[in-house]
Amino acid sequence: MRDKPYCNAPWLGLYYEGTVGIRPCCEWKPDSFPGNYKQYTESEYLKDFKRNMYNDEPVPGCIECTHNEKIGGHSRRKYYEKFTDVDYEASGIQYIARMDFRAGNKCNMMCRMCGPSSSSLLEEEAIESGAQEIGFIKHLDTSDIYDLDLSNCEEVSILGGEPSIDLKVRKFMNHIADNYPTIKVQVTTNATNGSDKWFKTLMKFCVGAGLNIILSVDAAGPTQEFQRKSKISWETIKKNLEKYREVFEGHPNCQISIQLTCTAINLVTIDKWWDEVVDLDISLMPNQVWYPEGMAVSCIPISLKHKSVEFLNNWRKKYKPKSTLTGARVDDVYRAVDTIINILETTKYTGTKNFIEIQNRYDGDRNENVIDLDKRFELMIYGFPVFTNLTDSR
Repeated sequence: MRDKPYCNAPWLGLYYEGTVGIRPCCEWKPDSFPGNYKQYTESEYLKDFKRNMYNDEPVPGCIECTHNEKIGGHSRRKYYEKFTDVDYEASGIQYIARMDFRAGNKCNMMCRMCGPSSSSLLEEEAIESGAQEIGFIKHLDTSDIYDLDLSNCEEVSILGGEPSIDLKVRKFMNHIADNYPTIKVQVTTNATNGSDKWFKTLMKFCVGAGLNIILSVDAAGPTQEFQRKSKISWETIKKNLEKYREVFEGHPNCQISIQLTCTAINLVTIDKWWDEVVDLDISLMPNQVWYPEGMAVSCIPISLKHKSVEFLNNWRKKYKPKSTLTGARVDDVYRAVDTIINILETTKYTGTKNFIEIQNRYDGDRNENVIDLDKRFELMIYGFPVFTNLTDSR
């Protein structure tokens, strides 16, 4: 048994997901409690969660934080370590120090690494094709969020779906701005909405405790449009990204960054889009997807990973920053390169079976072909064994 728990999230954290339920943290993967907040705080689910945090063995659902810490990335567990006033004997939640809120799954994208609980379009696609089980989607009543005591809350993270097109999200954000001006707000958006009305909502928090805008962009051009399928073109998204930078970059009370989700798609084609993303001149935060397994970096064969690493190493040697870039931003670019190389070099190859299955499913549903995106995927579909006995740790 540990002297103290692996993570403080069960005592201080709340992830309220309108399509699935409640759990302590948005990084936790396996399951959620399918009820309201009061029921959750009194549940055996939460009690068991707390007990598991004292186990000597790594908690399986915490794989996201565990791996991100290994590669030097961001970790939600590390965030909760700073709280030293935790009463581990407290029942329920001692107080809400951080809240993640996903009102529902209303979204205008159909990302291949996402799921129907986070995208209404993927839910519709799954219903039409019958290819995915969606019985777990609850569409819960989340109106009790307005009864929560957030007086000790440091930060609220707004997730989607796509928050900028969900009126329930706007209502809750206005509630925070009006009643809890000391709460910092983090918003994750796909940058498809660049309307003045949406930007006005965001600006409320620039004059409050602060705003952190995370832009979910994984590539540029065809790779972005393939991985994050939408009726909204890359060129429109790019213009919106430029607007985000112009409005919020340099604001003393605002942070803005691109969260670049590394997958088996965009890391194979990185030589085609990397320069354009770097030239956006927005801070980059690479992470990697673990689920669905067919989109994970572990599906990339070793030879293709080596090619991507070779590209990034050569790019670093030749990179000439724009004269307008600050030294800090240049360092940020180099850190992003290091993180992606680390992901490629440390992620064990597990075979292409899951990759083939998920690409076949989406290609069939959408009349697309991953090989049309890049011929290198022929190697993953046809040129490598579905399973491998390779012992290479990468």
